[in-house]
Amino acid sequence: MLRRAAISGTCASLVSTCMLACGGTVDCGSAFAPVNAVSHWIWGERAMHANGPSVRHTVLGYVIHHAMSVFWAVFYETAVSRHHACGALRTLALGGLGVAGLACLVDLKYTPHRLTPGFERRLSPRMLALVYLAFGLALPLGSLLLRHAARKR
Repeated sequence: MLRRAAISGTCASLVSTCMLACGGTVDCGSAFAPVNAVSHWIWGERAMHANGPSVRHTVLGYVIHHAMSVFWAVFYETAVSRHHACGALRTLALGGLGVAGLACLVDLKYTPHRLTPGFERRLSPRMLALVYLAFGLALPLGSLLLRHAARKR
């Protein structure tokens, strides 16, 4: 389960980080700003104003985002493994979107301010929705990659 979650979470992390960069470019003129904002967990409010690439903000922000992507992928993999008989592709896609919706709800409504993703303060609601949509659609990539590798064996 953890291996599958690590792969699904990595796929979702990479795709959603690309969407964060695109959204940052459009909304605030910096591809790095939304990822930097995630580092507010450690650096506080200063991270919200960091626009350029840095180890302090960009790398740490990505590491936190990646870890949380794997965290949500555990829920995804659990849901998919329980409902696999319902049709593989449908389960994968709907499971990914369902977990992304849950992650969005928890991240933005039920998480203490200090532990929110942070990027919601740098992106428009439209771009934020696209980030979570990309995350949800990317979660199944890991499962599909694992299934493809298993078929080749």
